[in-house]
Amino acid sequence: MQVEIVLDAGAKVGESPVWCDRRQVLWWVDIEGETLHCHDPARGTDREWPMGQMVACIALTEGDDLVLGLVDGLFRFSPQSGERSLIATPEADSPGNRPNDATMGRDGRFYFGSMKIRQDGQPGGALYRLDPDGEVTRLLDGLHVANGLAVSLGGDVLYLSDSARDVRKIWAFDLADGRLSNRRVFFDTAGLPGRPDGGCVDAEGFYWSAAIDGGQLLRLSPDGEIERVIEMPVKKPTKCCFGGPDLDVLYVTSLGATDDSPHAGALMSLRPGVKGVAEPRLAI
Repeated sequence: MQVEIVLDAGAKVGESPVWCDRRQVLWWVDIEGETLHCHDPARGTDREWPMGQMVACIALTEGDDLVLGLVDGLFRFSPQSGERSLIATPEADSPGNRPNDATMGRDGRFYFGSMKIRQDGQPGGALYRLDPDGEVTRLLDGLHVANGLAVSLGGDVLYLSDSARDVRKIWAFDLADGRLSNRRVFFDTAGLPGRPDGGCVDAEGFYWSAAIDGGQLLRLSPDGEIERVIEMPVKKPTKCCFGGPDLDVLYVTSLGATDDSPHAGALMSLRPGVKGVAEPRLAI
């Protein structure tokens, strides 16, 4: 399958692609580059907003603003004015942590994880929920690198991975009214070349996982079986999402800081023959 290099960005840690179906643009971040990006495929442009600190995850809102996860907390950000306002500081008592991966639920809630900036082998990350009223709830502790967040088509299953080398599992949880239950292993990457980084769900209910260090994308059935493996031109793909006018383009970000591949840190795309679903929005 042909993989296109959309933008040879050379991102240190390209992450968190989110397609805006209203503006037909792709939002993404370079975490360690401390930059928010907006790629417009129709114009072939990529605009940047320096954040002054690591920025890790994105949520669309009902308006033109975004919700961003930065080291200092969750912020509402206006791309038009460049202004941002604080929503919450869920880990004010953990100054060595930062947000990491995130996803919007079909219930209009924002689910996001955290991790230690400097990994020391001890779990210090957690999983949180941001409600439209601005309240943040801690849902789960004991994570090393919270990753792989996605919600099933019916909104009743939440996927979560931990990409730490000694964990490298994807779990599924029952999700109801913003609460998690029935945690079980959905897929274990032990024995495979890559670890489970970011993920998304397509319109057929299959889960896509970026296999960082393995240079692959995995498409997993709802039963947790490998349906497809796609080789990527980089060793460290980080997260994928569906976009384009028909939601049939799979965009993939990558990590460039520790990858010697020629296109490390690039924004890529491919057409896998299946479509995605529009990203839910946070009414905050």
